[in-house]
Amino acid sequence: MSYYHILIEANDHISTVEETRDIEIFDIVEIGPYLHSILLPYFNEKMIELEEDNINFEDVLHLQVKQTLLPINDLIEEEQRQLPSDTDITISAYEIFNNRNLSQDVTTIVFDLLDAVKLCD
Repeated sequence: MSYYHILIEANDHISTVEETRDIEIFDIVEIGPYLHSILLPYFNEKMIELEEDNINFEDVLHLQVKQTLLPINDLIEEEQRQLPSDTDITISAYEIFNNRNLSQDVTTIVFDLLDAVKLCD
């Protein structure tokens, strides 16, 4: 079984200062709902609809889809156990996503498939 993780970096318009925010959706087993709410709208340069709010396409700075074979917390715990006990380093999801042995970036594959089948909203 594969787990998918969607990572979005977007402009944040909450304050007058230019800031960005990260939106992370981890451990997706069934990607279908996210296909219609996030991936297709982004592919078609439309608004992304999330549970807590909506993000205009223009505000998305970066979107990635990662794939792992285990849930993210299991991978973090396993990597943390492998560190020497006297280390103060904490493993995060981003270290897992940057490790090619633990994670694959499938963003290009997903968007190539969407382009190939010409899905529209």
